[in-house]
Parts: sequence; C-alpha cells; structure tokens
Amino acid sequence: MKKLMAAVLAAMMVLSLSACSSDSDQGESSSSTASQNSSSSSQASEVTADSLAQKMVEATTFNDEVIAISADVVPNYYTIPDSVEDYAVYMCPTGATVEEISVFRTSDAAAVEEMIQTHLDARKTEYESYRPDEVKKLDGAAVVKSGDYVAVIIADDTAAAEAAFEAELGA
Repeated sequence: MKKLMAAVLAAMMVLSLSACSSDSDQGESSSSTASQNSSSSSQASEVTADSLAQKMVEATTFNDEVIAISADVVPNYYTIPDSVEDYAVYMCPTGATVEEISVFRTSDAAAVEEMIQTHLDARKTEYESYRPDEVKKLDGAAVVKSGDYVAVIIADDTAAAEAAFEAELGA
C-alpha cells in the first residue's frame, strides 16, 4: 500500500511540475510530445490523434483544466501496444480529477480496449482512497471506436466528446 501511495504521489508531482511550464513550452509539448505521429501521411487534412483529441476537449465541459500530457509521462498511465501508430492523452495535470480524453490510432482495437480497461481499473484503485467522489466518472467512462481510432472519455458528461469524435471521423 505504501508503494502504491508513493507511486501515486510521484505521478501527481510529475503532473504538477509539467503544469508549471511556460505557455510556449506547453504549446510545444502539446504539439510535439503528446502525440506520437507516424509521418507516413501525405495529406495535411488527415485527422491525427492530437487534432481529434483537441476537438473532443474543446467540445467537453470539465470541472478542472485538461491539458496534453507529454509522451514522457504517458507511460505512467498507459502501456502503449506496438499496434498504436499515433496517440494523444489529455488529463487534469494536478490529479485533482480523473477527467481525461485519450485518442489512439491503432491496427488492433482489441489490444487498445484492453489497455484502456487496465488503465481505468488502475485509476479506480488509486481514486477509491484518494478521491472516491471521482470514481463515478471512471464507472461512466465512454470508449468509442471508428475505423482505426479508439478513444476513452472520462468526464461527468461524455456525450459532447462522443459527438465531436463522430463528427470529426464522419462516423
């Protein structure tokens, strides 16, 4: 239990420090490190995980700020399978809420759904003792799929983000 609490506190400290970066640093990290792009796209109009996640974040009302999490921090929350070609993770940087929108482009949706379930279970375990009032958001998390994209939405109301996901992908 002490190791779990130490890990949770360490993760919260990392998120808190990343939230303290300057606006220019934050802009760079949200465009270059939160999204791991495979540069095989020749069309500028192609949807990326980050652009899709941004649209979903803009459409959703959160109780706290939600920002792009750097690629260095993402492994604290997800074990990204090799089948994932592109991803973007947006979370509350302080850990005060579980609110999140994460988008994954993958060739294996089942592996990503399993990864998401593992993530939700771990977050639930963390928040049951830390912020039990946040667990209901995890219980109501929405996982949506369209084509090569799988997204998880953790918020009080997931409908707006789901609609943005569908609108952006033409689902």
